[in-house]
Amino acid sequence: MYVSLIKLPDEGRRFEYQYGQGEIDLGGCEFAIVDPPQIAGRVDQTGLDVRVRGQLAARITAPCDRCLDDVSFVIDQPFDLFYAPGDFVGEATTETELQLQRRDLDFSVYDGDAIDLDELVREQLALNLPLRVLCKEDCRGLCSQCGVNLNRETCGCQKPLDPRWKPLADLKFERSK
Repeated sequence: MYVSLIKLPDEGRRFEYQYGQGEIDLGGCEFAIVDPPQIAGRVDQTGLDVRVRGQLAARITAPCDRCLDDVSFVIDQPFDLFYAPGDFVGEATTETELQLQRRDLDFSVYDGDAIDLDELVREQLALNLPLRVLCKEDCRGLCSQCGVNLNRETCGCQKPLDPRWKPLADLKFERSK
């Protein structure tokens, strides 16, 4: 989805868009979009810069990091970004120009007379994905021997005893006699 910047009114322009299934792709990661993203916000011109702010909502699913069961979660995130025309941004020529400023973290460029909101949506989704996905905090994961999901059943595998613990195991068995 593109937001046109041609004849942008002084009071800005509102936008709202519901993506269709498969219209946005997270590109090669384990996360899958269940409910397509919905985006709403406004575009304002501030000098040469364009400010885009609004709200993004989507439902994502990913495998649990321990047991591989699917976990569904909602991303509902506000955004507030600034864009400058691509031809206005020059190349950095001194060392001080290479240092990022706080404003640069919320700053991007656009080409032509429109801003591509699809890139903004992909970026905001990627930035809000969790680093670790768990189906529940006390997830027991998979058995390292047979692969059984330990949250659902108990496996009958005999875990090999580390030889360093053998003297303690022998002591335990002697006391139980």
